[in-house]
Amino acid sequence: MDEGEWLSITVAAERLTAAGDAVDRSTLSRYVKQHSEALLQRREGKSNLVEFSALAAHRTENVRLRKPVPSFSPAASPASPSAQQAMRFPGSQSDGTARKAQADAAIRELDLAERLGKLTLVSEVDKSGRNAIALMQSAFERAIEGEASAASVKYGWDERIARIVLKAFARKGVEVFHTEMLKYLDALNRGEMAAEQDDDRSPIEAASLQ
Repeated sequence: MDEGEWLSITVAAERLTAAGDAVDRSTLSRYVKQHSEALLQRREGKSNLVEFSALAAHRTENVRLRKPVPSFSPAASPASPSAQQAMRFPGSQSDGTARKAQADAAIRELDLAERLGKLTLVSEVDKSGRNAIALMQSAFERAIEGEASAASVKYGWDERIARIVLKAFARKGVEVFHTEMLKYLDALNRGEMAAEQDDDRSPIEAASLQ
């Protein structure tokens, strides 16, 4: 018997898959036929056997099986704007989404606490609001560069002009959010002051107001 580990296509496919090279029987069969000159094969009864170590090495070295690496060569086909943004600024969009979700969650917690009548220090709410604003501003700033580049590719806009417009838009959005947070804090402060005044009233004064 020849040296080496001779396996059927079915068993070889299972071994390759278990080793991390996921392939089914039909795909491997076509692969072996395509590279028959480079792979050791033999017939045994009704089965076509292939030498496993040579097969595994060939698939490892075959460049067409390797995961393609993004290329920035001018000859390469242009990537989509979203793909270019992801390559140039990895994580910016997901980071911005996560920060916005955190800010939204903080606001929902404040609303829920108010509805349940829980006491919350205005100073703590103010700190949470400022943190939310900072998170939103940071998310906008991280996303602007990629969005400007994407708009330049997709619409043919001047990237510098697009960046200026997006920065103005982000600044306006943060200002609106800041204004709404100030209104919310002011309402909380007035409610807290009213509660303190109620606590200072005597039972007779409180009864007369009812």
